[in-house]
Amino acid sequence: MANKISIVTNRRSEDVVPTTSRYAESIMLYYTVGEVTYMTFNTYKKTLMPEESSDKFTTITPGTEYRPDLVSNNAYGTPDFWWRIMEANNIKDIFNFKSGLTIRIPDNIFL
Repeated sequence: MANKISIVTNRRSEDVVPTTSRYAESIMLYYTVGEVTYMTFNTYKKTLMPEESSDKFTTITPGTEYRPDLVSNNAYGTPDFWWRIMEANNIKDIFNFKSGLTIRIPDNIFL
């Protein structure tokens, strides 16, 4: 028997995630397995981030290797935009966020 999936339209994702989250405007989904109900989000679709003249570039240091949250905190004053830095540099795996790599820090994180 398949799990029942229901789309929640009367609850905003901002009620459960911060507005800086990549899931902030996502559709919330609930599904039940046995007697336990789980909540998740609709699939996240990556936003294209074209390079802008106001973007900055930096090199990942040994202290920030595997830590885009630290780079985000240094660049924006909050660790919450780590995922924007990963997207802007087309890095899909945290283990590819390595020391010595030059990365782009996008200026416009609110696309």
